[in-house]
Amino acid sequence: MFTILAAIIVLGIIVFIHEFGHFAVAKLSGIAVEKFSIGYPPTMISHKFGETEYCIGWIPFGGYVKLSGETPEEISSNPRDFRAKSPLTRIAVLFAGPFMNVVLGFILIWFVLIGYGESIPRYEIPKIGSTVVGMPAAKANIAAGDIIVKIDGDTVKSWNDMAEFIHSKPNVPISLTISRNDSLLTVVCTPEPKTISTETGDSIMGMIGIVPTTIQKKMSIFPAFIRSIEATIAIAFAVLSFLINLIIGHASLSEVGGPVMIAQIAGESARLGIWQFLMFIAALSINLALLNLFPIPPLDGGQILFTVIEGIRKKAISLKFQAIFQQITIALLLAFMLLVTVKDILRFF
Repeated sequence: MFTILAAIIVLGIIVFIHEFGHFAVAKLSGIAVEKFSIGYPPTMISHKFGETEYCIGWIPFGGYVKLSGETPEEISSNPRDFRAKSPLTRIAVLFAGPFMNVVLGFILIWFVLIGYGESIPRYEIPKIGSTVVGMPAAKANIAAGDIIVKIDGDTVKSWNDMAEFIHSKPNVPISLTISRNDSLLTVVCTPEPKTISTETGDSIMGMIGIVPTTIQKKMSIFPAFIRSIEATIAIAFAVLSFLINLIIGHASLSEVGGPVMIAQIAGESARLGIWQFLMFIAALSINLALLNLFPIPPLDGGQILFTVIEGIRKKAISLKFQAIFQQITIALLLAFMLLVTVKDILRFF
Protein backbone atom coordinates (compact mmCIF):
# COMPACT_ATOMS: atom_id res chain seq x y z
CA MET A 1 0.00 0.00 0.00
CA PHE A 2 2.88 2.36 0.84
CA THR A 3 4.48 1.65 -2.55
CA ILE A 4 1.22 2.39 -4.40
CA LEU A 5 0.73 5.62 -2.45
CA ALA A 6 4.30 6.73 -3.19
CA ALA A 7 3.79 5.99 -6.91
CA ILE A 8 0.54 7.98 -6.97
CA ILE A 9 2.26 10.96 -5.31
CA VAL A 10 5.21 10.82 -7.73
CA LEU A 11 3.10 10.54 -10.88
CA GLY A 12 0.54 13.02 -9.55
CA ILE A 13 3.21 15.71 -9.10
CA ILE A 14 4.86 15.01 -12.47
CA VAL A 15 1.55 14.87 -14.37
CA PHE A 16 0.21 18.03 -12.69
CA ILE A 17 3.32 20.04 -13.61
CA HIS A 18 3.26 18.66 -17.17
CA GLU A 19 -0.39 19.47 -17.78
CA PHE A 20 -0.06 22.84 -16.05
CA GLY A 21 2.62 23.73 -18.62
CA HIS A 22 0.19 23.04 -21.48
CA PHE A 23 -2.62 24.82 -19.59
CA ALA A 24 -0.66 27.99 -18.74
CA VAL A 25 0.77 28.56 -22.21
CA ALA A 26 -2.61 27.82 -23.82
CA LYS A 27 -4.28 30.41 -21.56
CA LEU A 28 -1.54 32.97 -22.24
CA SER A 29 -1.96 32.34 -25.98
CA GLY A 30 -5.69 33.01 -25.87
CA ILE A 31 -6.72 29.39 -26.44
CA ALA A 32 -9.92 28.24 -24.73
CA VAL A 33 -9.24 25.42 -22.23
CA GLU A 34 -12.29 23.22 -21.79
CA LYS A 35 -10.96 20.78 -19.19
CA PHE A 36 -7.95 20.31 -16.88
CA SER A 37 -7.88 16.82 -15.38
CA ILE A 38 -5.46 15.07 -13.05
CA GLY A 39 -6.25 11.38 -13.42
CA TYR A 40 -8.50 9.75 -15.98
CA PRO A 41 -12.28 9.18 -15.92
CA PRO A 42 -14.46 8.21 -14.24
CA THR A 43 -14.41 11.61 -12.55
CA MET A 44 -14.10 11.74 -8.77
CA ILE A 45 -14.39 15.52 -8.27
CA SER A 46 -15.01 18.32 -10.76
CA HIS A 47 -15.79 22.02 -10.60
CA LYS A 48 -16.08 24.63 -13.33
CA PHE A 49 -14.37 28.01 -12.98
CA GLY A 50 -15.08 30.27 -15.91
CA GLU A 51 -14.75 28.33 -19.16
CA THR A 52 -12.61 25.52 -17.72
CA GLU A 53 -13.76 22.41 -15.86
CA TYR A 54 -11.17 21.22 -13.30
CA CYS A 55 -11.29 17.48 -12.50
CA ILE A 56 -9.68 14.74 -10.47
CA GLY A 57 -10.19 11.27 -11.97
CA TRP A 58 -10.38 7.94 -10.21
CA ILE A 59 -7.55 6.51 -12.35
CA PRO A 60 -4.53 8.37 -10.91
CA PHE A 61 -1.80 7.42 -13.41
CA GLY A 62 -2.06 10.27 -15.90
CA GLY A 63 -3.97 13.41 -16.79
CA TYR A 64 -4.86 15.69 -19.66
CA VAL A 65 -5.80 19.20 -20.78
CA LYS A 66 -8.66 19.46 -23.28
CA LEU A 67 -8.24 22.47 -25.57
CA SER A 68 -10.97 23.89 -27.76
CA GLY A 69 -10.55 22.80 -31.39
CA GLU A 70 -7.67 20.50 -30.46
CA THR A 71 -8.35 17.66 -32.92
CA PRO A 72 -8.56 18.00 -36.71
CA GLU A 73 -12.25 17.04 -36.62
CA GLU A 74 -13.01 20.06 -34.41
CA ILE A 75 -11.93 22.76 -36.88
CA SER A 76 -14.24 25.79 -36.64
CA SER A 77 -14.14 29.52 -37.15
CA ASN A 78 -13.56 30.20 -33.45
CA PRO A 79 -10.33 32.28 -33.17
CA ARG A 80 -9.73 30.78 -29.70
CA ASP A 81 -9.45 27.23 -31.06
CA PHE A 82 -6.10 25.51 -30.76
CA ARG A 83 -5.92 24.85 -34.51
CA ALA A 84 -6.83 28.45 -35.31
CA LYS A 85 -3.49 29.54 -33.86
CA SER A 86 -0.20 29.74 -35.76
CA PRO A 87 2.08 26.66 -35.88
CA LEU A 88 4.60 28.45 -33.66
CA THR A 89 1.98 29.08 -30.96
CA ARG A 90 0.80 25.48 -31.09
CA ILE A 91 4.38 24.20 -30.82
CA ALA A 92 4.86 26.44 -27.74
CA VAL A 93 1.75 24.91 -26.11
CA LEU A 94 2.84 21.36 -26.91
CA PHE A 95 6.44 21.93 -25.79
CA ALA A 96 5.40 23.60 -22.51
CA GLY A 97 4.45 20.30 -20.82
CA PRO A 98 7.82 18.54 -21.21
CA PHE A 99 9.62 21.83 -20.55
CA MET A 100 7.87 22.21 -17.19
CA ASN A 101 8.91 18.65 -16.29
CA VAL A 102 12.55 19.59 -16.90
CA VAL A 103 12.06 22.75 -14.81
CA LEU A 104 10.53 20.66 -12.01
CA GLY A 105 13.50 18.29 -12.08
CA PHE A 106 15.98 21.16 -11.99
CA ILE A 107 14.24 22.93 -9.07
CA LEU A 108 13.99 19.73 -7.01
CA ILE A 109 17.70 18.95 -7.55
CA TRP A 110 18.59 22.54 -6.57
CA PHE A 111 16.47 22.27 -3.42
CA VAL A 112 18.03 18.93 -2.47
CA LEU A 113 21.59 20.21 -2.97
CA ILE A 114 20.89 23.16 -0.64
CA GLY A 115 18.93 21.27 2.02
CA TYR A 116 20.60 17.87 1.97
CA GLY A 117 23.74 18.22 -0.07
CA GLU A 118 25.49 16.38 -2.85
CA SER A 119 26.36 12.74 -2.32
CA ILE A 120 30.14 12.28 -2.65
CA PRO A 121 31.02 8.61 -3.23
CA ARG A 122 33.47 6.98 -0.81
CA TYR A 123 35.83 4.86 -2.88
CA GLU A 124 38.43 4.20 -0.19
CA ILE A 125 36.48 1.19 1.17
CA PRO A 126 34.40 -1.45 -0.70
CA LYS A 127 31.30 -0.75 1.40
CA ILE A 128 27.82 -1.06 -0.16
CA GLY A 129 25.63 2.03 0.03
CA SER A 130 22.69 0.49 -1.85
CA THR A 131 21.83 -2.12 -4.46
CA VAL A 132 19.97 -1.79 -7.76
CA VAL A 133 16.58 -3.48 -8.02
CA GLY A 134 16.63 -6.57 -10.23
CA MET A 135 20.43 -6.74 -10.51
CA PRO A 136 22.57 -9.72 -9.31
CA ALA A 137 23.61 -8.12 -6.00
CA ALA A 138 20.00 -7.51 -4.96
CA LYS A 139 19.02 -11.02 -6.03
CA ALA A 140 21.88 -12.42 -3.92
CA ASN A 141 20.55 -10.50 -0.88
CA ILE A 142 23.58 -8.21 -0.64
CA ALA A 143 22.47 -5.26 1.47
CA ALA A 144 23.44 -1.70 2.31
CA GLY A 145 26.23 -1.63 4.89
CA ASP A 146 27.85 -4.85 3.67
CA ILE A 147 31.61 -4.69 3.09
CA ILE A 148 33.09 -6.90 0.36
CA VAL A 149 36.39 -8.17 1.73
CA LYS A 150 37.25 -10.88 -0.81
CA ILE A 151 36.34 -11.89 -4.35
CA ASP A 152 37.10 -15.47 -5.36
CA GLY A 153 39.42 -15.65 -2.35
CA ASP A 154 41.45 -12.55 -3.25
CA THR A 155 41.41 -9.66 -0.75
CA VAL A 156 40.05 -6.31 -2.00
CA LYS A 157 41.01 -3.10 -0.21
CA SER A 158 39.14 -0.37 -2.09
CA TRP A 159 36.00 0.13 -4.13
CA ASN A 160 38.04 0.57 -7.31
CA ASP A 161 39.88 -2.73 -6.72
CA MET A 162 36.56 -4.51 -6.29
CA ALA A 163 34.93 -2.79 -9.31
CA GLU A 164 37.86 -3.63 -11.59
CA PHE A 165 37.60 -7.31 -10.71
CA ILE A 166 33.81 -7.46 -11.16
CA HIS A 167 33.97 -5.55 -14.47
CA SER A 168 36.37 -8.17 -15.83
CA LYS A 169 33.92 -11.05 -15.16
CA PRO A 170 30.79 -10.56 -17.31
CA ASN A 171 28.62 -13.71 -17.24
CA VAL A 172 31.17 -15.43 -14.98
CA PRO A 173 29.97 -16.54 -11.49
CA ILE A 174 32.05 -14.97 -8.71
CA SER A 175 32.25 -15.71 -5.00
CA LEU A 176 31.96 -12.67 -2.70
CA THR A 177 33.05 -12.80 0.94
CA ILE A 178 31.04 -10.18 2.81
CA SER A 179 31.48 -8.66 6.25
CA ARG A 180 28.08 -8.00 7.84
CA ASN A 181 27.61 -7.11 11.52
CA ASP A 182 31.04 -8.53 12.45
CA SER A 183 30.22 -11.82 10.70
CA LEU A 184 31.53 -13.18 7.40
CA LEU A 185 29.30 -14.79 4.80
CA THR A 186 29.81 -15.90 1.23
CA VAL A 187 27.46 -15.33 -1.69
CA VAL A 188 27.76 -16.20 -5.36
CA CYS A 189 26.46 -13.98 -8.13
CA THR A 190 27.04 -13.58 -11.85
CA PRO A 191 27.82 -10.06 -13.15
CA GLU A 192 25.52 -9.00 -15.99
CA PRO A 193 27.26 -7.86 -19.18
CA LYS A 194 26.74 -4.15 -19.92
CA THR A 195 28.06 -2.11 -22.84
CA ILE A 196 29.95 0.87 -21.42
CA SER A 197 31.24 3.75 -23.55
CA THR A 198 34.82 4.70 -22.68
CA GLU A 199 37.44 6.98 -24.19
CA THR A 200 38.85 4.04 -26.13
CA GLY A 201 35.45 2.85 -27.40
CA ASP A 202 32.65 0.57 -26.20
CA SER A 203 33.53 -2.18 -23.73
CA ILE A 204 31.48 -5.01 -22.25
CA MET A 205 31.81 -4.98 -18.47
CA GLY A 206 30.33 -7.11 -15.72
CA MET A 207 27.92 -5.34 -13.35
CA ILE A 208 26.20 -6.61 -10.21
CA GLY A 209 24.29 -3.42 -9.35
CA ILE A 210 25.94 -1.94 -6.27
CA VAL A 211 26.39 1.70 -5.27
CA PRO A 212 29.11 2.94 -2.88
CA THR A 213 28.42 4.67 0.40
CA THR A 214 28.47 8.46 0.29
CA ILE A 215 29.03 11.51 2.43
CA GLN A 216 26.82 14.55 2.13
CA LYS A 217 28.20 17.96 1.20
CA LYS A 218 25.69 20.81 1.48
CA MET A 219 25.99 23.63 -1.02
CA SER A 220 25.13 27.32 -0.92
CA ILE A 221 22.51 28.75 -3.28
CA PHE A 222 24.60 29.80 -6.29
CA PRO A 223 26.97 26.77 -6.43
CA ALA A 224 23.90 24.54 -6.01
CA PHE A 225 22.22 26.38 -8.91
CA ILE A 226 25.18 25.70 -11.22
CA ARG A 227 25.46 22.09 -10.04
CA SER A 228 21.72 21.59 -10.63
CA ILE A 229 22.10 22.70 -14.25
CA GLU A 230 24.96 20.24 -14.68
CA ALA A 231 22.99 17.42 -13.04
CA THR A 232 19.89 18.11 -15.17
CA ILE A 233 21.99 18.03 -18.36
CA ALA A 234 23.75 14.85 -17.18
CA ILE A 235 20.41 13.08 -16.57
CA ALA A 236 19.11 14.23 -19.96
CA PHE A 237 22.22 12.95 -21.76
CA ALA A 238 22.03 9.64 -19.89
CA VAL A 239 18.40 9.17 -21.02
CA LEU A 240 19.19 10.10 -24.63
CA SER A 241 22.27 7.87 -24.65
CA PHE A 242 20.24 4.93 -23.39
CA LEU A 243 17.50 5.50 -26.00
CA ILE A 244 20.09 5.63 -28.79
CA ASN A 245 21.78 2.47 -27.50
CA LEU A 246 18.38 0.76 -27.28
CA ILE A 247 17.58 1.67 -30.89
CA ILE A 248 20.94 0.50 -32.26
CA GLY A 249 20.90 -2.66 -30.14
CA HIS A 250 23.61 -1.80 -27.60
CA ALA A 251 21.12 -1.83 -24.73
CA SER A 252 18.58 -4.43 -23.72
CA LEU A 253 14.84 -4.18 -23.08
CA SER A 254 15.58 -5.88 -19.75
CA GLU A 255 16.97 -2.51 -18.62
CA VAL A 256 13.68 -0.72 -19.38
CA GLY A 257 11.34 -0.15 -16.46
CA GLY A 258 7.59 0.29 -16.73
CA PRO A 259 4.80 1.20 -14.30
CA VAL A 260 5.53 -1.67 -11.90
CA MET A 261 9.22 -0.79 -11.59
CA ILE A 262 8.44 2.93 -11.27
CA ALA A 263 6.06 2.14 -8.40
CA GLN A 264 8.61 -0.16 -6.77
CA ILE A 265 11.45 2.39 -6.94
CA ALA A 266 9.09 5.17 -5.79
CA GLY A 267 8.28 3.15 -2.67
CA GLU A 268 11.93 2.33 -1.99
CA SER A 269 13.08 5.93 -2.42
CA ALA A 270 10.28 7.16 -0.14
CA ARG A 271 11.40 4.73 2.56
CA LEU A 272 14.97 6.07 2.30
CA GLY A 273 13.78 9.60 3.17
CA ILE A 274 12.32 12.79 1.74
CA TRP A 275 15.55 13.87 0.02
CA GLN A 276 15.97 10.61 -1.86
CA PHE A 277 12.27 10.70 -2.74
CA LEU A 278 12.62 14.22 -4.19
CA MET A 279 15.67 13.18 -6.22
CA PHE A 280 13.72 10.26 -7.66
CA ILE A 281 10.88 12.60 -8.65
CA ALA A 282 13.41 14.96 -10.27
CA ALA A 283 15.12 12.22 -12.28
CA LEU A 284 11.83 10.64 -13.37
CA SER A 285 10.37 14.02 -14.35
CA ILE A 286 13.36 14.78 -16.62
CA ASN A 287 13.24 11.24 -17.99
CA LEU A 288 9.55 11.42 -18.89
CA ALA A 289 9.99 14.90 -20.40
CA LEU A 290 12.49 13.57 -22.92
CA LEU A 291 10.45 10.46 -23.67
CA ASN A 292 7.40 12.66 -24.25
CA LEU A 293 9.34 14.61 -26.88
CA PHE A 294 9.99 11.45 -28.88
CA PRO A 295 8.52 12.19 -32.35
CA ILE A 296 5.67 9.68 -32.35
CA PRO A 297 1.94 10.22 -31.81
CA PRO A 298 0.22 10.44 -29.41
CA LEU A 299 3.20 11.94 -27.54
CA ASP A 300 3.82 15.69 -27.56
CA GLY A 301 6.85 15.12 -29.77
CA GLY A 302 4.68 13.54 -32.46
CA GLN A 303 2.25 16.45 -32.43
CA ILE A 304 5.17 18.90 -32.58
CA LEU A 305 6.56 17.02 -35.59
CA PHE A 306 3.22 17.25 -37.44
CA THR A 307 2.99 20.96 -36.62
CA VAL A 308 6.56 21.64 -37.82
CA ILE A 309 5.80 19.85 -41.11
CA GLU A 310 2.61 21.87 -41.46
CA GLY A 311 4.54 25.09 -40.90
CA ILE A 312 7.06 24.13 -43.59
CA ARG A 313 4.42 22.98 -46.10
CA LYS A 314 2.12 25.92 -45.30
CA LYS A 315 -0.82 23.52 -45.11
CA ALA A 316 -2.01 20.81 -42.73
CA ILE A 317 -1.13 17.15 -43.21
CA SER A 318 -4.12 15.18 -44.51
CA LEU A 319 -6.42 13.78 -41.83
CA LYS A 320 -6.23 10.33 -43.45
CA PHE A 321 -2.43 10.21 -43.20
CA GLN A 322 -2.50 11.49 -39.61
CA ALA A 323 -5.10 8.88 -38.64
CA ILE A 324 -3.19 5.97 -40.25
CA PHE A 325 0.17 7.05 -38.83
CA GLN A 326 -1.31 7.61 -35.37
CA GLN A 327 -3.09 4.23 -35.34
CA ILE A 328 0.12 2.42 -36.30
CA THR A 329 2.29 4.23 -33.73
CA ILE A 330 -0.31 3.87 -30.97
CA ALA A 331 -0.48 0.12 -31.66
CA LEU A 332 3.33 -0.13 -31.50
CA LEU A 333 3.45 2.02 -28.35
CA LEU A 334 0.79 -0.08 -26.61
CA ALA A 335 2.62 -3.28 -27.61
CA PHE A 336 5.86 -1.85 -26.19
CA MET A 337 4.14 -0.77 -22.96
CA LEU A 338 2.55 -4.22 -22.63
CA LEU A 339 5.93 -5.91 -23.15
CA VAL A 340 7.64 -3.66 -20.58
CA THR A 341 4.82 -4.15 -18.06
CA VAL A 342 4.95 -7.94 -18.43
CA LYS A 343 8.76 -7.87 -17.97
CA ASP A 344 8.22 -5.66 -14.90
CA ILE A 345 5.81 -8.17 -13.39
CA LEU A 346 8.10 -11.12 -14.15
CA ARG A 347 11.05 -9.23 -12.65
CA PHE A 348 8.95 -8.38 -9.57
CA PHE A 349 8.09 -12.01 -8.91
